[in-house]
Amino acid sequence: MTKFFSVLMVFVSLCALDAEAGTRSRQSLVHKRALSAVCRSVLSVGGASGTVYKNSAPLRSGGVGTPLIGYRNEPSLLMSRRYTTSGTSIYDSAGNKIGSCPWADAHGFSGGRFRCTMQTASLRGAAVRNTKKPNVFFKVNSKTCVEVFDAGRCYGSSKGRCNQLIK
Repeated sequence: MTKFFSVLMVFVSLCALDAEAGTRSRQSLVHKRALSAVCRSVLSVGGASGTVYKNSAPLRSGGVGTPLIGYRNEPSLLMSRRYTTSGTSIYDSAGNKIGSCPWADAHGFSGGRFRCTMQTASLRGAAVRNTKKPNVFFKVNSKTCVEVFDAGRCYGSSKGRCNQLIK
């Protein structure tokens, strides 16, 4: 009789694990659908998209070429291709809007940049809180987004606080 109950308990445990995995899979599918409603096309940061993501920005005493006095923990997406000259919205992997940034010219980047005024830790924290993932998506035009795999890290740059994970 105890063998029967042992086998029964194992079966019930496996069914519970399978149900939990099914729920996670359904949630992932719902997230993908919500994100695809926002981003019909998703490019990865760096490489072919011609983008650079930085988790911090220099703080200078004046404009370009003036002394560096520190860093702001504010994210930037720099683009070699001009997608837009208006601002951007930032989404988590579930398609929830978690921020926005204005567009600005960028020294050395013909496509400009999205220079955010929000804190990197807040952006990353919102994504992790909503989805358990640090991924964020910058909407660069009406149908295209650039995915940043972890908002607390840099991609394509080693300047500023790029050697640190900002949480």
